[in-house]
Amino acid sequence: MSGAGDGEGVVRAFLAAMGPTPEGVRAAVDRYLTDDCVWENPGSPVCVGKEQIMALMPADFARLEARVRHVAAAGDTVLMERTENMLRTDGTPIARNLKVMAAFEVRDGRIAAWRDYFDITRLISDREER
Repeated sequence: MSGAGDGEGVVRAFLAAMGPTPEGVRAAVDRYLTDDCVWENPGSPVCVGKEQIMALMPADFARLEARVRHVAAAGDTVLMERTENMLRTDGTPIARNLKVMAAFEVRDGRIAAWRDYFDITRLISDREER
């Protein structure tokens, strides 16, 4: 895991660790999020803590493929624009080519707040943005 003070490294490592199985997703959540992490998504209830976060994720969510477009980091605050695919265990998409903007707050080498911003009506897009 990246050292404390390297917020961007922690966020990148977390996103890269999401998978390739549902157990891998859980392991990434356990390793990189604080016990009291707050996760916010458009149209979903705010989750506080790893159990609420895992309960909101589909049970068959197996892998995240994130392509980072831009990052702005200041200390332990990381703003990240990315395009992502969220895939089920059978390879079908939960989200495909989803454009996401996020704010992460890192505390003691773990993510304490994770706020995603995206158009919920565009979870599946056939067109990959450049």
